[in-house]
Amino acid sequence: MEWLYLMPGEERYTKFQDENGVPRIRYAYCSLHGKLFNCTCRSKDEAQRLCEDWLVTQDRCYIN
Repeated sequence: MEWLYLMPGEERYTKFQDENGVPRIRYAYCSLHGKLFNCTCRSKDEAQRLCEDWLVTQDRCYIN
């Protein structure tokens, strides 16, 4: 996969098939603080749920 250049708040995904022919999604998101989340999932919805869970943990890091 090529390097991704995402602006804060931007997401990107690509569809592909794994070695068994199963459809997959490569998903990447750049948080508003510039941290990158990426994963490979079965669907975009699943990837976005994982990203939302990740964002919750990231927000906890910035609470003073």
